[in-house]
This record gives sequence, structure tokens and C-alpha cells, in this order.
Amino acid sequence: MYITVSDAADPGSGAQQADDVRAREAIVRIRDVRRRYGQVVALDGISVEVGRGEIFGIIGRSGAGKSTLIRTINGLETVDEGSVEVAGRRISGLSESELVPVRRRIGMVFQHFNLLSAKTVFDNVALPLKLAGVGRAEIEPKVRQLLDLVGLSDKARAYPAMLSGGQKQRVGIARALAADPELLLSDEATSALDPETTLSILHLLRDINRRLGLTIVLITHEMAVIREICDRVAVLDRGRVVEHGPVWEVFARPATEVTRRLLGTLRPELPAFLAERVRPQPGPGTDALIRLEFTGKAALEPVLADLARELDVRATLVHGSIDYIAERPVATLVISVPYEGEDWLRRVNAHLAGRVAGMEVLGYVPRAL
Repeated sequence: MYITVSDAADPGSGAQQADDVRAREAIVRIRDVRRRYGQVVALDGISVEVGRGEIFGIIGRSGAGKSTLIRTINGLETVDEGSVEVAGRRISGLSESELVPVRRRIGMVFQHFNLLSAKTVFDNVALPLKLAGVGRAEIEPKVRQLLDLVGLSDKARAYPAMLSGGQKQRVGIARALAADPELLLSDEATSALDPETTLSILHLLRDINRRLGLTIVLITHEMAVIREICDRVAVLDRGRVVEHGPVWEVFARPATEVTRRLLGTLRPELPAFLAERVRPQPGPGTDALIRLEFTGKAALEPVLADLARELDVRATLVHGSIDYIAERPVATLVISVPYEGEDWLRRVNAHLAGRVAGMEVLGYVPRAL
């Protein structure tokens, strides 16, 4: 049984943050976009807005439509229905020549770097400037500045084969920033990297976002990436947006089973030895295992102490964790409490309403636990 309850302990905070994001000027507007490949539906009526200056994540399993969606933003994919606007200009339906000035305002970072192996780091970063007709006198300081920004000042004369995966991705980011884009698109940019390098690249993207005010849209299949740097997230499944909102809120109160599965590796699960003892129905002398989800100030309140004092319920902490997402505490705790019938469960739920974001009875275990 999963019960979602209001987060009254943090009044207005989630709504206010969402309103603040919506109040920003939208740099990307996607309205009711549909795209098919023969009988395969890639995008099925997607509507999304990205505010200027935010980091917006798009997540889903393989085949959910992530790559198709991000490619519609720079016109690499046409849409069958609906509209795509970037910086106030509708790009769906534009010809290739009409898309050229739009694409100059959009940078792209790829999963496999796409560097030219025969060119130095300097020349890889300089390439977009050369193609745009920028003179050598302007290119030199610009490239130096970008390499300094991504921490590769000493690698200007190196070739891609001499670089690590993380360094190659930093070159790719510098190249994407060469034309001073308003929008940076990241297509699984960290998927080929180890966890430590992934973290350093995500911190770099966050730093660039804050220093330059650059809007970033990134797609990924990893919730850890979304948690680390995104302001808001849209969850895709079978070409549809099934859930969206501020990252901390989606993590704290996942509304769909798709999202809960994607969060599976990040949310604390019962240890195997304990999960084996859980039964679906109560019996004599059993405890109920209850998962409680907290967010905002409620995550730091003495909720279990209040439960014991006000309802005389002995609550034992069995498992759990507390995390900070967008500087907001998000906690998941599993507690064991003596089961005393359905009326008792309703009393516990009524007491917790307004104090927790969600409550789920996981099952029942022998009281000897």
C-alpha cells in the first residue's frame, strides 16, 4: 500500500520553486510534438518548456524517445505534428539553410566526443570559429579562454589520442561553447566515462551554467546524473512525458512506477536478509515495515519521536538514508512498528499526514526482528 500525503511541514516551498522556474523566460518550447518512424511511435504528444539559465534533464530507459526529442531542438529531427521553438523562433518546418543561424546558437556535446583525431586540441576547439569565418586574431584568445575554462590550458598542442576520456569530453565541451551559444545540448555526455570522471564533468557543466548563465538540456538514463546537477527533470516512457517537475520533488515523491524503477539504484532498498522475511499479510506477533519519505524541513524533524510520544507507538529504525538534492534534504526511512490492526494503521497515517511526503507498508515481519 502506497499513500501520498501532503508536505505541509514545508509550506509552499515546492510550489514556489516550480513557480519561479515557470516564471523564467522559456528558451525552449516544445508543444504537442509527435514523431513516427513507420509504425514506430518515437514521440507521442510531448510538451515541455525549458527556462533560460536552468539545467533541464530528460531521462528514460532505452527507446523512451530521449535522443529523438533532443534532436528536434536543433532541427536534426523533423516533427510530424506540433511545434518546437528555440529562443522565440519556431524551428519546426525550417529549411536547412534557415536552420544554420539557429544552430549557431545551440552547442552540442556528444557521448563519444566526435573529435577530429588528426587535429590538435586547439584546432578542434577552433573549428566552429573557422567555419564561421572568424579571423585568426580573434580565434587565438577565444580558444585559450575556453581551454582555461575547462581546465585544459596545458593541452592545446596535444592530440585526442593523448587524452583521457574525461579530457576528451572537456575538449568537446569547449568546442560546443566556441560560438557563444545560448543553449547547450548534452546527449549522454557522461555515459562512456567512469563514475569519478563523470562527477568531474557534471561539476564542470554546473560551473559553466552558473558562470555563463548558459541553459543546458541533457539526456541520460542515469538518475544519479539528474540528481547531481539538474534543476528540473522530465521522465519519458514510450514517447510520452509521464512525470516532470523540480528534481528534488520527483526524487522525494515519484508519481509513476517508471520513475520509481529509474530511482531503484538510488533509493535505499531492504537488505536481502530482511527482505526474505517480509510477508504480505500480518499475523500474531508481527511488526509492520513502513517506508516513510520526507522532503524539506520535515526530513530534519523528530517525526519518530513525536509518533512514539503522541500515539505511544514504538518505532524502530530499520534502514534508510538522507540525501541533499538542490540543497534540499530528502530522506527515506524504513521503520518497524507493532501491528495492531487496520484502524491502528489509519491512525498512524493520519498522524503522519502533513509530516511526510509518502508512506508505504512494505509488509510484515516477525516481532523478534
